[in-house]
Amino acid sequence: MSGPPEPVARARVAVKSALVARLEECADLSEGAQLAPRILVGVSGGADSLALAATTQWVASRLGLEVEAVLIDHGLSDHSASVSERAALQCERLGLARCHIRPIHVDTAGEGGLENAARIARHEAFNDMCEERSALALLLGHTLDDQAEQVLLGLARGAGARSLAGIPRKRGSLLRPFLGTGRDEKTGLWRRDTRAVCEALGLDVWDDPMNDDEAYLRVAARSRALPMLADVFGEQVAANLVRTADLLRDDADYLEQEAEETYAGLRRNPPSRTPGLLALDAYALAPLNRALRTRVIKHAIAQASALAGASSGKSLLRRQILHVDSLVSAYRGQGPIPLPGKIEAIRDEGLIVFRAGGTRFHDTQG
Repeated sequence: MSGPPEPVARARVAVKSALVARLEECADLSEGAQLAPRILVGVSGGADSLALAATTQWVASRLGLEVEAVLIDHGLSDHSASVSERAALQCERLGLARCHIRPIHVDTAGEGGLENAARIARHEAFNDMCEERSALALLLGHTLDDQAEQVLLGLARGAGARSLAGIPRKRGSLLRPFLGTGRDEKTGLWRRDTRAVCEALGLDVWDDPMNDDEAYLRVAARSRALPMLADVFGEQVAANLVRTADLLRDDADYLEQEAEETYAGLRRNPPSRTPGLLALDAYALAPLNRALRTRVIKHAIAQASALAGASSGKSLLRRQILHVDSLVSAYRGQGPIPLPGKIEAIRDEGLIVFRAGGTRFHDTQG
């Protein structure tokens, strides 16, 4: 008796590997006692998400887990509700236990454009559903093509190691099985593979017209930039971009872990004459390698912004981090340094103090 088609078999292996690892993690952390034996799958109706839904249902049923679909209605077209309903019907036919259609509001005026705003709103909805349903994990259908595009966009924008590390395969309970393990490209799936899965299973795929609109950078990267690079450098260019992400991810993870631990050791209370949210020891920061020092500063900015309870809606720029770093490495009385989140940084009594913007500034020799 012949087995399933090769793309279907690979998809099942990828999903099973991700789910088993998540179950083991929950058992080690005693999370499982608080979570239901339930898996959520983000479904749009496209080939990637339908292939994932079908595969997850097959694997989960053999692991004793229940699968539910989460369908996000972005409300960006007149037909978005009907698209979600159509995808929900297919999920029901696949045997998924429930289908949740979640309308969301996308702030089209937000920083980063429509794509970024939709992503932020979508992930907020996913996180809410995970909490509401006490789910062990939420699976998304990103493929290796998405990873290659992400790295290419990061290179074009002049991004750092974290951005070039690409889309994470796992972040807490959020899993992306089709991105593979990172140890072998063959453990991941490309778009051609998810299409083949859908064809083999007789799934009716919806093709989002936005995926053909080159006004969006990701679409332009997919339809124009990557094919041109393949013509120049060879067909392996997409796989090489994925490999770049894998190589950088380990470095970025290590440096960020070091930065968090170093931050904890260098955090101080602000001086009494300069009320602030938190402070860092400038003298202890100074001898650190700049790669680590700037990451500690970036982490401090994020913590201070959270303490301030303010969100400016603006991304932190590298030049802003370097301006704060100058309070450590090249201090000549400058400051305060304005930062996103309605906070600012100054130097006082040998400390880099992060405070709410507009606080009275005391001149000091630091």
